[in-house]
Amino acid sequence: MSHIEWRRDKRRILLPILILAPFPVTELIGVDAMALVDTGSSVSGVSAKLAEDLQLSRLGKRPLTSAQGEGQVERYAFRVGLRAERADNNPAFPFVFTEVIGIELTNAFAFNALLGMDILGQCDFSTMRNGECRLEFGQST
Repeated sequence: MSHIEWRRDKRRILLPILILAPFPVTELIGVDAMALVDTGSSVSGVSAKLAEDLQLSRLGKRPLTSAQGEGQVERYAFRVGLRAERADNNPAFPFVFTEVIGIELTNAFAFNALLGMDILGQCDFSTMRNGECRLEFGQST
């Protein structure tokens, strides 16, 4: 199983991730993003700018209830990639999850992606009082 370890700040948990187009699935080049880790969100999301940069197709608006209230939000298909830590510091291919249908975020946040339970539910996630975080993902070896 692969993992990432990092430190969070006191107010929120941010994690660098990779956002990729949904196809071709063999394409591993994407856009680097800073994601808010949100265990209260059932879906992941990308900013309108990221969606534009990746030329993601709009899938239509759907109702969404969030901390900001209820509203209509655009949806996109995309993939999320994570770069595992390696002891030898050599470059490695990212671990890429299967395509998800996520929501559009406004471009006003300090982060440009949201990592929701559609991805987190496939991982083991822990955070400690001292700010240390760990995310395990992929297959056990």
